[in-house]
Formats: sequence, C-alpha cells, structure tokens
Amino acid sequence: MSYRLHRPEALRALAHQMILKAGWTEDEAQETAHHVVLANLSGHDSHGIGMLPLYFNALADGNLKPESKGKVRVEAAPFLIVDGNVALGQPTARNAVRQAVTMAQAGGVAILNLLDAHHIGRIGHYAEIAAAAGLISFFWVNVAGRPPIVAPHAAKQARFGTNPHAIGIPVPENDPIILDFATSRMAHGKARVALNKGVQVPPGFIIDGEGRPTTDPAHVFQHAIPGLPLGALLPFGDHKGAGLSLIVELLSAGLMGAARIDQKPQKTWIINSLFGVLIDPARLEPDAALRKSRIESYLAFVRAAEPQDPADPVLAPGDKERTMRIERGRDGIPLDNETWAQISAAAARFGIDAESF
Repeated sequence: MSYRLHRPEALRALAHQMILKAGWTEDEAQETAHHVVLANLSGHDSHGIGMLPLYFNALADGNLKPESKGKVRVEAAPFLIVDGNVALGQPTARNAVRQAVTMAQAGGVAILNLLDAHHIGRIGHYAEIAAAAGLISFFWVNVAGRPPIVAPHAAKQARFGTNPHAIGIPVPENDPIILDFATSRMAHGKARVALNKGVQVPPGFIIDGEGRPTTDPAHVFQHAIPGLPLGALLPFGDHKGAGLSLIVELLSAGLMGAARIDQKPQKTWIINSLFGVLIDPARLEPDAALRKSRIESYLAFVRAAEPQDPADPVLAPGDKERTMRIERGRDGIPLDNETWAQISAAAARFGIDAESF
C-alpha cells in the first residue's frame, strides 16, 4: 500500500478552497475543512478529507446544493428541532449543536433533533463541542439516502445503517471523556479506506451478498464487484449492537418522519438525522472541584489496570484520538494514493491543483 504524508494545514487549505469554489460560504468552508481534517488528525480517516469527493458527486448531480440551509422548526426549551434541508452537514450540525448548548446552559438540559442534514461527519466532534462548553452530551445518528449496509444479528441481509453513537463527559480543567463508535463492527468509511488501500478487513466484520463471511471490503460497495449482490457489515456485539442500531434509527429519524434507511434512495446523497441530549452537570453536582476529583480518581483507577500487552496500555475514551492528533500534527497525515487521486480529481473540477497545496 502506497501513501503520502500531508501537512494538516495544507489539507485544511485545500479542503477550504474546494468547498469555497463549489459555492458555499466562507464560514461553511472553514467549518467543514476544520472538521474533516480534524477527523484525519484524530485517526478517523473514514470521516476525513477523503469524504469530499462523495460530497462533490452529490453536488454535481444536483442533490447537494450550496443554497440549502438548516432551519429551526421548533424552539421551545428544552426542545429544539431543526430541519437540515439536506444542507452541507458539518456546519448545519455545528449550528444546531451550538444552539442546543446555549439552551442547555440556560435551562440545564436541551433535547435536539436535527432532521435530514447531509452527511455530518464524525459524531464525536459534536460531543467535543458540548464538552468544551461544560456539558454532558449523548448523540445518536442514523444514515439514510443509501441502501442498508449493516445486517441485523443472525441475518444474511442488511437492514441498518452504521448508526453511530457518541457520549461526551466534560472534566473540569482537563480533557473530556469522548466515547464515539458506530453500531457496526467497523464504520462504512473505514471499509472505504481499506478498499482504497487495497487491504483486507479483519475476519468477522463483513459478510458477502450470500451471507458468507469475507474479508474483502469490496463486498460492501455497490458495483465494486460487478454482478454480485451487495454484502453487509456486521453489528458490534451481535444482538447488542443490532438492537442499539434499531433504537438509533427510530430516535433520530423514525419518530419525526425524517428519511429512514428502509426508504429506497432516489439520489446520490448521504442523509443524517441526529438526536441529542445535552445536560449541564452543574445541575447534578454544583461543585466543579468535586466533579473533577470524582471523575479523575476513577479514570486513574481504570488506566492503572495492568495491560495484557505492555506496549498497548489501558486507555479511556478519547485518549487514543488525542495521542493521534499530536503524532499526525507532528509527522503529517497519511493518505493512500487512491484516496489522494479521488481528492485531486474532485479539486480539478473547480480548477484547483491539489498538488500545489
């Protein structure tokens, strides 16, 4: 597998120019570029700058439009409902979460439902926004506008999206706890990264179109293997991940009538609806010093567990991402040649030479 290292600031500048040239505003370009490159820095290349070619395919097909904007439908504390209008996802979700943050800071809690935005990226990003504002947060997100890609436990066929789940807990004067994972054993974007790199995925992550185990990521991409039916990712934890995925679909989209995974997609887009709960921990324990000591003493207890492999220490949620940001910020972000070729081709549509960044 061949790859190149790219400076984070260069990728951020490239993404910013691509989004701006495509017709979005300066703020939208800055936020989206920041979000996708931060995902790469965090080690989540599945949600990084490699997503931009997919966005621009939807733009070229007329399904993602720069003039589309999110709009508040209901603002009646503690409830906030926002129509995403299939607008560019990262700035649309950021705006909705920031508005929910303000509501939770004022009243102690906010319940947010963002409906039908375009792909909103790494869900842990929004838990980090809430944590930076001192708030506990829970987020669940469905994936619609595409065929199902995750099989229920014991099934041969897909019925779910990857339906991620994130929880953030702020730690006064310290780094937050950020738990962020797909309800499938691997994110679909991570399978895309494996496909672009030309590598296999671990056993037990994918089944082919006949329900047989496979390690070839091509089986979960339409038309990657001509003539064969689409396979599926498997849920994490068997029935546990599958059950959580079903709940995510209903909470984020099903109850409010937003796009669901079982509705046949008509367009080339990725639609996300988000359900979130934000809580001010000061309403639970007003003494910030006590909150800090209680959380940190337990984290110290967990991290002090003897590791099975001394080279692989016991971590808390969010530790790995923070370490990766330091390493990739110093050494560069690796992008495989296929992903870079896709990004370069998308940039060239707008007269941008990606190699100049």
